[in-house]
Amino acid sequence: MATIAARLAAAVALCTVIAGTILAQTTPPSGPTVPPKTLPVPKGGESLVINPTKDECNAGWRPGLRWTRVEFDKFCRQLDISK
Repeated sequence: MATIAARLAAAVALCTVIAGTILAQTTPPSGPTVPPKTLPVPKGGESLVINPTKDECNAGWRPGLRWTRVEFDKFCRQLDISK
């Protein structure tokens, strides 16, 4: 049978663990972080459209477009899904 002192010690230990867990839930220290990835900014005279339009998707991929075939197909699938 556990004595009163042993039960009290177990209760104190449990409370200490719980308090330590609560106090450990703090925000990380501020420091150097990785800047968020920015969207590409078009140069003067370029179109603001980054992804292909519905008309471009309907016309299909062709050499000379600003996207690779894989990127073009991916963007067009996403466009179809979103509509």
